[in-house]
Amino acid sequence: MKKIYLLLAYMFATCAIIANEEGPNLVPQAKSTVANYWCTWYAQNYWIGRGSDLKDLKGVTNSAAREEINYHTIFNPKDGWASTYLDRESRKDYVFLIDHGWQSKRKEEYIAGGMPFFNMITDPRDFAEYAHLEPKDRLKKFNEEIKALGWNSLGLWTRGNITEKQARTFVEWSKHAEIKYWKIDGGNDGGKYFSQKVKDAIYPELVLEYITGSGGNINPKWNQDQASYPSVYDFGGNLRRAMLSMVQSVDVFRTYDASPLLMTTTTLRRTHDVLKQTQQQAKYKALINVQDDCNVSVGLGVLVASKRHPNMGERTYNGKDLHHQLSGPRLMQKRFDEVSRFGRWARIAPAFSAGTGTYLSSDNELIDRCVYTPWDTWAAGTYGRMVSQSAPAIMARNMPLPKVESDGPAPFVCVSTYPNGPTGIATDGRVSPEKRWFEPRAKVTVKIKDASQPIGVVGRYKELILAFASSLEDVEHIWAQDLLDDSSMDIKSKVKISGNTISLSGDLIDEIGLSAASPGDLSVPGLVLRLEGKNLPFFGKEYTPVVPIPQASAFVKAKTKGYVGPASIKKVKDGHEVMSDNKSKIDFALKKLAKPINTGKVQITWTMRDLDPRALTRNGFLVVSSDEDALSSVLAGAWTGSNEVTVFEGLGGHSSAPKKKFKPGKEMSCKLVLDLDKRSAELTVNGVSSKILFSESMTSVSYVGFGVKGAKTSFSDITIK
Repeated sequence: MKKIYLLLAYMFATCAIIANEEGPNLVPQAKSTVANYWCTWYAQNYWIGRGSDLKDLKGVTNSAAREEINYHTIFNPKDGWASTYLDRESRKDYVFLIDHGWQSKRKEEYIAGGMPFFNMITDPRDFAEYAHLEPKDRLKKFNEEIKALGWNSLGLWTRGNITEKQARTFVEWSKHAEIKYWKIDGGNDGGKYFSQKVKDAIYPELVLEYITGSGGNINPKWNQDQASYPSVYDFGGNLRRAMLSMVQSVDVFRTYDASPLLMTTTTLRRTHDVLKQTQQQAKYKALINVQDDCNVSVGLGVLVASKRHPNMGERTYNGKDLHHQLSGPRLMQKRFDEVSRFGRWARIAPAFSAGTGTYLSSDNELIDRCVYTPWDTWAAGTYGRMVSQSAPAIMARNMPLPKVESDGPAPFVCVSTYPNGPTGIATDGRVSPEKRWFEPRAKVTVKIKDASQPIGVVGRYKELILAFASSLEDVEHIWAQDLLDDSSMDIKSKVKISGNTISLSGDLIDEIGLSAASPGDLSVPGLVLRLEGKNLPFFGKEYTPVVPIPQASAFVKAKTKGYVGPASIKKVKDGHEVMSDNKSKIDFALKKLAKPINTGKVQITWTMRDLDPRALTRNGFLVVSSDEDALSSVLAGAWTGSNEVTVFEGLGGHSSAPKKKFKPGKEMSCKLVLDLDKRSAELTVNGVSSKILFSESMTSVSYVGFGVKGAKTSFSDITIK
């Protein structure tokens, strides 16, 4: 009898071991080979006034953020960005990119020349630990210390135009230091792309990212009631041609910064506007970087520039946490698992170029909107106003559009069949005036090209149905694991198999996709699954949809000659007369420049005079703007009725702008100097000067014109240098 009990105990133990046997690890151990990165910029901004309660926002500027990066903030063991952010295993999938402020600010130290923000000299005061070394060895030592913490490589931020000789020197320094990434945040050397040209020749392992800007951190017309809100990259957009040229010329094209709250919607629309024009054309070689949208990136085959950090409650504005880059109930600060999951997904399915394969989108666009506050964004023109953005409800690369069924608001849905075989499926949340972040669930049906390939699933679902080419009767196992995990489990008994489909409940996706979640992390589920068996189904050529490439002629709006805007404008000899009866706000008339200006210094000169010197209201302003509605703009001029010179950001920024007394005389001689790299604007009128720093809302000068508030003013023709 004792032997029987022992035998039964052995059998039960054996069964338990078999039942709990781990399946294969579906995530490769080797680090990702594509250039995703984590960037210091949002942390730099949050460090301004850290530990204090701010009473105003005057000190929260781009230039102040530049001063927050140094050896201590990066490396100190208590809260250093490189030493404490992301776990060590996740760091190997990301470049650690140091943003604005790491380079020397003293021209005499630029031993190879260059620009204030493109000289590659590690600042010897902020990084005294490297000051005794030659420039290339400073970078090498810096990179060695970053890699010692587990990061893939050091990445470098730059901005501006340089010569081919300077580019060669800087690329050689990076090659010596084994640095893998540059973020070129403005400038393309006059369209000659010297850095790209040189690195292709002598150090192709270096990845270069470029931008055109985006006309502001919110897509245009956000203050209007429209059916959709296209980006500046769309047909008729003022940066469309620049975008198309750049995507043909560089390694990575970044869709640029987007204001929080509506970040995903803004970015999806920009990505849509790029992909619909570049698809199926190998000449569009650049990978697309979509900032910090890790979830939709699984479904779009793109790169990320993660900037989130976990710090909260360490800097407040009138008692409330202030973070202009990570505001809102989405709480990106508590969503680090999705960064790690995306890095591991990239090991399975690396991002692919904008011109690879087909792109489809639904006709239906989802519109998200909410009211912004001073705690939400640096874009002061949006405070207290409803901001609207839109993007296609469904986006698909190299595959048919999925079917999405929802009883209420639907999520955004993005899917891709990657060139190396896997399928990425993602849903993402929405924004409404009542709920500034929510994650609706839907029933989503997706066709899978190759049943033998991994399938990545990210987001929340009511039900996910995977449809294959034929019957699944030969499937033996359905392995699934949290992308954060190192082993899978067989979920065949937990799913519903019917003919050629597999149905996963939303609860099962939550269970598996969060099984390795970090305590307190709010990231949505993220998992990978793979079928195992004989004769797994595979679609043929019929799987890939035939997609005509949209042509510009079908979309271009009728061109408006001259100036547009609410102000009245009349051409006169040597200039224009601008008039408005509106005394409640500044009206404007803008003209589109032949070519946008997005880096360097710009000098604009003009003269102006009051048409009615006896009028109670007399004023005039030059308006420079990223968009045709002057939503992202700087205005420079004078309240001549009160003898005051002023320069300010945004149409509504005049009330709090600094003003200086001057003597108008019969005619005012005006000069505005814009530095788009330092984000400064200095106005001089009749010898009296006023200077401000403007925010990241204005990313380029694409339009120039005039503004008045209940006044009649004569402006000369302007000169731009």
